[in-house]
Amino acid sequence: MGCPEWSLDRIIEAAREYGYDALELRGLQSAMDLPQAAPLTKGNRSASRRRIEDAGLSVCCVSSSGVVGEGNLDHVQAHVELARDLGCPVVRVFGGGLKPDVPRDEALSRAATTLRAFGDAAQAADVAIVLETHDAFSTGEQVAELLHATQHPAVFALWDLHHPYRQGESPATTYRHLGQSVRHVHVKDGTDGAYTLMGEGDVPLKEMLDLLLDGGYNGPLSLEWEKRWHPELPAPEVALPQYAAALRSYMDARLG
Repeated sequence: MGCPEWSLDRIIEAAREYGYDALELRGLQSAMDLPQAAPLTKGNRSASRRRIEDAGLSVCCVSSSGVVGEGNLDHVQAHVELARDLGCPVVRVFGGGLKPDVPRDEALSRAATTLRAFGDAAQAADVAIVLETHDAFSTGEQVAELLHATQHPAVFALWDLHHPYRQGESPATTYRHLGQSVRHVHVKDGTDGAYTLMGEGDVPLKEMLDLLLDGGYNGPLSLEWEKRWHPELPAPEVALPQYAAALRSYMDARLG
């Protein structure tokens, strides 16, 4: 999503050049359905995995377009299989919206039933589902409520650092609700009207990252750069190395 015109080979090359450890996959050039992208079809996955691993990288997340509210299990299942074949630990899904004509308790129960089905598919493939703070579940409180209703050992949280903050939820409150359920993190900065390079927006990223790392989080910190949806953003040749350098500077400061 951050480099929509790049081939897989260019992505691998740039990740090495900029100092990334892993790739999060969300579309590849014109293909937004990842399992149908040429390098990621069933017949090509083993070779693509070797190319990634030979470069000293891994795949940290397969980001699907799966939506709990839509119940698109076949889509999620295909992405779970892709994650398994690439040695990737998690598949991202969205909560979607809650239907306004359905009582909230009933809508939440339906969502939990669907999310459990997603979790069953993931567990069978030895991967996990991560539900992103997004849509009707943009806050830590909302995601935690659905996770509690779901109660599945293969379903966890993805904390997109931007969305709960924009909903008025403080970082400490988000972390209190999500805490140890976080298995993946999307890092992005911005103002109320636009995404920015890291450090140029008003999102309190340092406070958020401190909460996570002080609490024992040791999973990926993944840059989400929405160049595909916002073509006016700086080019990947600008944004990707800038975020990597900024995050590395933050980590170096923590280590003293």
